[in-house]
Amino acid sequence: MGLKEMLFGSGGGKGRGKTRIDKLIKRVVNQYSQSVDRYGAMEDLFKIGSQSWDKGQKHPEGSAERHDLEEQSIEAYVALLMRFTMNASKSIDDEEEKGWLYKRLSAIGKPMLEPIKRFCKDAEGIAWALRIVEDVANEAEEWEILDSLLEVHPPIYERDTSAKLQMLMHIKEIEDPRVGPILMKYLEDPDEGVRFFCIEALIDNAEEQALGALIGQLDKPEEDSVRLRSRIFDGLSDLGWDLTEHAAVIRKHVGDEHRFDGKLLSRR
Repeated sequence: MGLKEMLFGSGGGKGRGKTRIDKLIKRVVNQYSQSVDRYGAMEDLFKIGSQSWDKGQKHPEGSAERHDLEEQSIEAYVALLMRFTMNASKSIDDEEEKGWLYKRLSAIGKPMLEPIKRFCKDAEGIAWALRIVEDVANEAEEWEILDSLLEVHPPIYERDTSAKLQMLMHIKEIEDPRVGPILMKYLEDPDEGVRFFCIEALIDNAEEQALGALIGQLDKPEEDSVRLRSRIFDGLSDLGWDLTEHAAVIRKHVGDEHRFDGKLLSRR
């Protein structure tokens, strides 16, 4: 089930609470409505989310009543996250609303993790949601969400790579031994923009374990991106890594903009 089906339903739903959320989300994502109207709708969704969650905690764990109330709370918070997928017609209003919403959602804490997990699986814009994850999740919780996203966005063709790139941008900033291998895996992505980002990230992070993968990218017959090859040569020149073991590949592909002495690359 996609975001639209989850939020707007297909004729069923949980009665008045579901119908109210459906109406509010339409106001929240209306880019041409007045800012005050969107704020009002978001405040109503916050009220539904918090009140449903608080009521649910009063019922026994595992009970149907608790489950239904928690689901309504999650739906309200997913609806609020949808605001990040829309750009309002007035850029100043848009920036202020998203900043306000980010702070309000981060303040909720752990109850935001499940809504974010559901939202991110279908949304094209996930950068704001991942910022909230960074604020409220511990390491294990953050990686649980990221692992699920890596399954949703593997290194294969996607019509729109926005969410994949935002996911990788978030991962790139994490200090963890898992980051380098993930970025190297996405050098196989068919989208040149994704591959170029991963090259830049591996160089910026000085991931020396990626040296073999970077050299391999240079030597791939199917890699036809001139800017990507140039970025690898620039990066290896700046990092000053010993390239003796890869001298044959370097000599095969080095151009006039770089010089190679058999060990080190440098810019001309």
